[in-house]
Amino acid sequence: KILSSYPHRIMFTKLFSENHSVTMILFILTALLLAPLAALPAANKSGPLPRLKLSDNHRFLVTADGKPFFWLGDTAWELFHRLNREEAERYLKHRAAQGFTVIQAVVLAELDGLKDPNPYGHTPLAGNDPTKPNEDYFKHVDWIVAKANSLGLYLGMLPTWGNNWYSTNAIFTPENAAVYGEWIGKRYRDAGIVWILGGDRRVANDTHREILRAMARGLRAGAG
Repeated sequence: KILSSYPHRIMFTKLFSENHSVTMILFILTALLLAPLAALPAANKSGPLPRLKLSDNHRFLVTADGKPFFWLGDTAWELFHRLNREEAERYLKHRAAQGFTVIQAVVLAELDGLKDPNPYGHTPLAGNDPTKPNEDYFKHVDWIVAKANSLGLYLGMLPTWGNNWYSTNAIFTPENAAVYGEWIGKRYRDAGIVWILGGDRRVANDTHREILRAMARGLRAGAG
């Protein structure tokens, strides 16, 4: 599924009035956080992770057979860009052991992700052209995605950070966003991924909106 939201930001505002005891607040929050842990997936080394979909009422994520999915996510935005394979494996194993179910990461990273190469010397795009992905860079992404999935972790994957479609020197247009979206959707169509269109930028005008819609259409065409 394609989500255009920010699942990493959860804000509690005035959940309780001041006359509630701290003990009661902690008890309720602990219960809310721990109750779903029985549904966490175990490391899945024998095959692909179950496909996720929206529940019938469109309010929850469930597996293909209707079992509730608990999203316990960690943000590792620069995972593909900054970490080598040994570092990535150590991080992913640690998060899997802690019970996380989703790792949120960005393919075209925010921190000079187009020009600063990954640990193996590769940048993601030839000439910063979204229609010309660098196969060597994406082989590293492939490896991390496969490793995460093998440990029972889904990827909450952002195809790009928002600066690449928001800023005055943005590399995305509606036309190339659709091409890139379809390409990357097809590449990872069989992986355990939830696609997220976001990147901490406000959709400020019709151009931004059309770029995101075009990328979403491409993802849907590629991922099926």
